[in-house]
Amino acid sequence: MGLDQQLFSKKILLFHQDIKDQEDLFKILDQKLLDQKVVNDGFLKAITTREKNYPTGLKLESGFGVAIPHTDPKYVNENQIGFLSLNKPVQFRQMGSSTEVVDVKMVFILCLKEAHQQLAMLQNLMAIFGDNKMVDKLYQCTSADEFLKLIC
Repeated sequence: MGLDQQLFSKKILLFHQDIKDQEDLFKILDQKLLDQKVVNDGFLKAITTREKNYPTGLKLESGFGVAIPHTDPKYVNENQIGFLSLNKPVQFRQMGSSTEVVDVKMVFILCLKEAHQQLAMLQNLMAIFGDNKMVDKLYQCTSADEFLKLIC
């Protein structure tokens, strides 16, 4: 699809995880990102707070749920995108809504050092999300190599 492979260089790619809720999901991703020095210590609080105020859940036309959490660049040390797919959905609020929820089965967590990069990346991801077959293939992935071959 054309995303820059460098954005996945740390291979923070988790497939078909069993996670009970959004809080656990953020803790797991935060730890992986901290371990790779992609983010700093304020990232978990910042991503959690931002998600409460500006939800990133998206129910795609196919009915599939995705989320694209991100936060301020000051919490990011290195540009990176993390990916996590879920066996059972976790609820996120729908982007732009205060009440509607989405059952999310794939999460793309954006760690970008420049605010303008976030908009460009969101546009790239939206193009991917518009392709139902690609969304299904990404969800079916079980390895980093398979995922990177599809998305980069």
